[in-house]
Amino acid sequence: MKTKEIEDNNNEGVITTFRHSLDSIPLDLISDILLKFPAKSLVEFTCVSNTWYSIIRSQMFIKTFMSMSISRPHILLTFKRNHNDDNELLFFSSPHTSQVSNDSSSVVSRHEMMISRTSPGDYIIHSPSVRGFLCCSHQHQYMVCNPTTRQVINLPEDHGFDHGTMKCYMHLGYDPSSDKYKVLRMVTQPASNLVSEHSVYKLERQQCSYYPWRRVEGGISNYIPSSNGVYINVIVYYEARIKPWISSVVLVTFDFGSERFGQIKTPGENFTCLANYKGKLAGLSLLGTTDAGELVFAPSSFSDDFDVFYFDIKEKTMRRIKVEGVTNDEEFRCRRKHLCYVSISCDHVENIYMY
Repeated sequence: MKTKEIEDNNNEGVITTFRHSLDSIPLDLISDILLKFPAKSLVEFTCVSNTWYSIIRSQMFIKTFMSMSISRPHILLTFKRNHNDDNELLFFSSPHTSQVSNDSSSVVSRHEMMISRTSPGDYIIHSPSVRGFLCCSHQHQYMVCNPTTRQVINLPEDHGFDHGTMKCYMHLGYDPSSDKYKVLRMVTQPASNLVSEHSVYKLERQQCSYYPWRRVEGGISNYIPSSNGVYINVIVYYEARIKPWISSVVLVTFDFGSERFGQIKTPGENFTCLANYKGKLAGLSLLGTTDAGELVFAPSSFSDDFDVFYFDIKEKTMRRIKVEGVTNDEEFRCRRKHLCYVSISCDHVENIYMY
């Protein structure tokens, strides 16, 4: 017994000495050292000490890490599994490869997180990755998730909303002027599917049930929205069909800063994908683009391997990248029989911000 007490006392002494050693290091030096670690480690490091928690959760540290993360975007692959009443979303990420790489190469993916619900119904991805956050839903529960921190934020329900007859479209965005993430919601009328209401929800660190959805004036009405949208520099762009010319396609814009709507005329054709092409809006029939302007393609299903293809428009060259670590991941293999591909985000970044 005395031996165990001595060991416990020695362990406590080592921990105390370690903490004192940490406290003696200048805070700016600790911050510089921590910035060299990956995002997953930083999330775990918040439990090391109050000092480290304060540093990692500070706005300055988060902004510095975000600026570094934006310079090294990832591909985020999302798969869903539906089997009986078990419904899951699995997220994998992998870094982009350099354009100077070989025509055929490989990268290693990482299993980021899994969301699970034990009730019937599909998961729906409402918006691709916006600075590391995604908006999705299951049945009537809408949520924003961060695969890096594995945090899921349930959006408040609107008791005036009739899920039986009305439908919601959601788009996630970021307002740099207030440093806030916002969700744009469009509620459609029963039967006609025409938008009857626009509202915005602002994410706060101290989430409370009494923060309501706030209505915004659309300046545009009698249109059928599309879930196909892309966020570029404060603005989300999404397709819409205007009544009475339902066959006429326009692009609706929403500025998350000013919270104002706009319209852009189109050639009248549908796009399977709206993409951020070198900072400009492009209507394409593919999955997305890289910062370098390469078009990104991926299969709608998978076999033993999962490949991503990059096409350089200027050079007219194609690269094939084998994404390893997806089909051989333990979580993936256990669920593979009932898995199917959902979506891909080409400019996903790691964000350590937590609500």
